[in-house]
Amino acid sequence: MSNLVLIILAVVAGFGAMYTLYSILLAPTVTKKGDELQLTTKNILEQVGILYDKKEYALVELLATKYLDRVPTHLEVRKFLAKAYLEDKKFNQSIKQCNLILQERPNDVETHYVLGKCYIKKRFLNKAITEFTTVYERNRKDKEVVKTLAELYTRTDQAFMAVHVYGELVDLTQSQAEIADIQSIIAELNEEIHDYPAAFEAYKARLAIYPKDVETNKKLAELYIRISNYPVAIETLLLMLSFVTEPKVLLWVYETLVDLYEETEDYEKAIAYAEKLLDVPGSDKFAARDRIAGFYLKLGKLNDGILILEDLVMMTQNGFEVSVELCQAYINNGDYQKALDKYLVLLDKASSKEAKAVNGYICELYIKWSEVASDVNDYPRAKELLDLALQYNPVNSEAYFHIASNNFEQKNYGGSVEYINKALNYDKDNAYHAKYLLLLSQAQHELGNFFEEKKALTDLLAIDGKNAQGLYRLGLMYAAQHDIKNAEETFKKAIDYDPDLIQAKYNLALLYEGTNRDKAKELYMEVLEQDPTFAEARNALADLSPNDFV
Repeated sequence: MSNLVLIILAVVAGFGAMYTLYSILLAPTVTKKGDELQLTTKNILEQVGILYDKKEYALVELLATKYLDRVPTHLEVRKFLAKAYLEDKKFNQSIKQCNLILQERPNDVETHYVLGKCYIKKRFLNKAITEFTTVYERNRKDKEVVKTLAELYTRTDQAFMAVHVYGELVDLTQSQAEIADIQSIIAELNEEIHDYPAAFEAYKARLAIYPKDVETNKKLAELYIRISNYPVAIETLLLMLSFVTEPKVLLWVYETLVDLYEETEDYEKAIAYAEKLLDVPGSDKFAARDRIAGFYLKLGKLNDGILILEDLVMMTQNGFEVSVELCQAYINNGDYQKALDKYLVLLDKASSKEAKAVNGYICELYIKWSEVASDVNDYPRAKELLDLALQYNPVNSEAYFHIASNNFEQKNYGGSVEYINKALNYDKDNAYHAKYLLLLSQAQHELGNFFEEKKALTDLLAIDGKNAQGLYRLGLMYAAQHDIKNAEETFKKAIDYDPDLIQAKYNLALLYEGTNRDKAKELYMEVLEQDPTFAEARNALADLSPNDFV
């Protein structure tokens, strides 16, 4: 029965609206104009309101337009027309009606709101901000207005303003769920503007509501990593392990923990969590074991790392990278022949690009191998190994440098200069020029070519002005030429850049003996503190302090 009554009332209201509409549309335009207007305006606002509430926007537009043609000053009817146009997606017509209203009522909040909505729909976002700012200034407690304004600031990349307005939205919101969502937005905006303390505060505010929210904890950990606060990032990740169950997230947590422990050089824990990765569904077990091997190598547990790498090489047919890692582990363990054998096997099946890389690796292997021979003064064997290195890479500057160094140690200074010049020629990127030029200056000095020696040092310091050894040797040249001022200045620079360079301190003390005996004593004592066996410094200090030196 009640439903039937509602239907009847609805029908009656509909007929009433239609009657009013047709009475206006069909009304005569001349007779008894005053009486006619009084009759047609009596319920016009009520009728358009009813039609608008029923979402009969086309009827609102028809009724209001016809009425406003006759009574254009009725702004309340015009507001319904503007709102109907907005709902009917006729945004230009709505904007036109809003502007007509604002000409008469510039402070009409509802009209500014409708106009702002139209601008949003047309993506005129800065204009929308202007309108919503007007509404906001007159009613700061309207949650929907504050939210819309905050969203507009976000969409127009005005993060500072968006953060401020979202902060006010939090105060207007009762729902803890909504507050949590707003705090997430505030945190991300603060990250965008690099206000990390505020971002942390917002993330923690959300976690106060949802302490086990995985995504928020993840973002918090990532933010700690971004600012290099690794201990707290690790603490956050370990906390996540107490409630995370989804394999994908567990995988991320363990992988990130491994990365962080590697970054902090805590390789034991890196190994522990890399091993846990092996039990997580979806993990790359091959990559995890490869990382474990690498951590063992960094810990100096070469055999443990080599065993894993050998196993991994057996597991894959085309494991180029892991095979190279294994060879490098052999080299670090002093097993040069094993490394060479593995490289030669790798070379047989390598692609052209891989073969070029392997040839380079073999060259470097022979260079390292030659250093072992040089350390025991077996220079013929070292030369043999370096010649083999150049067979695999004839433009490797380091091979030529090692030949030059061996010649220098054997006092073959002319040969040393010859090979240093080759090394300089092949060092196309100037990566090692400073080292090569320093040896060149020493060789030229031994040959008595002082002009060439100074040129080599000048070229060296042009590349690396803070090279302490180069400055020290240049200081020696100045001292030999009795250029005391430049010698002193150059020795001082050498000591500034390398305080442990006692030879520079000793030679500077020699300069001071004639001008500043106290400073000379001080330097000699510094030298002896660093090296108590430095006999020349001890003797010089005894000569300067015969009464109190023991």
